[in-house]
Amino acid sequence: MEIFWYISPVDGRFPWKEEGRYPVDHHRLRRLASTIDRAKFSGALLGTYAHDVFTLAASLFPLTERMRFLIPVYPGVTAPTLLAQQALTFDDYSGGRLILNLVNGSDSVLAQYGVHLQHDDRYEMSAEYWKLFKRLYAGETVVYQGKHFDLVGKGGRESSPTFLPLGPIQSPHIPLWGAGASPAGIQHAAEVVDTYLTFLQRPEKLSKQIEAAKEAAASQERTLRIGTLASVIVRETEEEALEHFLWLQQKTGADTIADRLNANLVNVNGIEGGLASLTNDNPQVQARIDALRAGHLPELSDLEFHPNLYAGTTPWSPLDVFDNGWGSYIVGSPIQVAERLRELKETLGIDVFILSGWPLIDEANYVSELLLPLLELDIAAPVLAKPAASAQSPVFA
Repeated sequence: MEIFWYISPVDGRFPWKEEGRYPVDHHRLRRLASTIDRAKFSGALLGTYAHDVFTLAASLFPLTERMRFLIPVYPGVTAPTLLAQQALTFDDYSGGRLILNLVNGSDSVLAQYGVHLQHDDRYEMSAEYWKLFKRLYAGETVVYQGKHFDLVGKGGRESSPTFLPLGPIQSPHIPLWGAGASPAGIQHAAEVVDTYLTFLQRPEKLSKQIEAAKEAAASQERTLRIGTLASVIVRETEEEALEHFLWLQQKTGADTIADRLNANLVNVNGIEGGLASLTNDNPQVQARIDALRAGHLPELSDLEFHPNLYAGTTPWSPLDVFDNGWGSYIVGSPIQVAERLRELKETLGIDVFILSGWPLIDEANYVSELLLPLLELDIAAPVLAKPAASAQSPVFA
């Protein structure tokens, strides 16, 4: 298996609350990247924030030697030719250490960048975008006119073909990773991604999602690797790990969790009445909702959905009240966490675990010292290709 960590300017003891958040500090990010690079992590996912993640990664890779940078990208925001040029430049200078995380976003997020498409249309546009990107990264001469992108010329007029003389650096192209649990998202993954990402949720439910993605890929004569995202707390004993997990919930508080949930439910999910009107068919998830409505934190038994797997609080999720795995934690002793990762790999075919914990440097050190030595890790290196010569001479302006 491969283990990735997480890099984000949003950091702290419990960074989802202002009093638990560190100031944004590039020196800390540099120390975090160095910590990841020295350990047996394969690389790190960069979280989105006010800063541009491509620029952030470019500021960190010269300080590292082998870790890979998994960078989220919204399709359609950057022209595919420009993104291919940026990716080739990053790979050329870093030795092929770039991976792209395909994020299709939401209507409101993409609208800020001038992309106005409905849910299923976004996935259709994204599939066209990434297929075109692969060709451009590979160094093909491209003349293309599709539904969403036009590299032919205004009004269909013939123009000079798009040509990028750098590539490819990684063979056959930069690895494309991405999620998507809806039917449109699964079909999109089947067409374009190499590693299909999920949130860690109940294994019996997650297995159906993974199987659907694999079947969809097989219909396209493709295969997918599987990755999952979760947070982790590993300590010398299970008692110590659970104590820290509960401390995080207590420092957050039921009121803060409920307030964050209400904001998300109303503003993002469009659920009128927010938490007060929410219900869930899973009795355990409903117990979390009922506890928050009553003004107190859920019981530990209502948060543990599988041995050593818990619903918790993260910067991107107040608490899982949809039974979709947002904000899941793996909590336990080194032996317990290692056993759980092996179980998930063996039963669900998960090859990649993208883990996080706060503060990011402190928890990366716990994982590096206590957990990673117990695992059989594949420290994957990029497959580099010698850039192919072209009969066409590049034109430089």
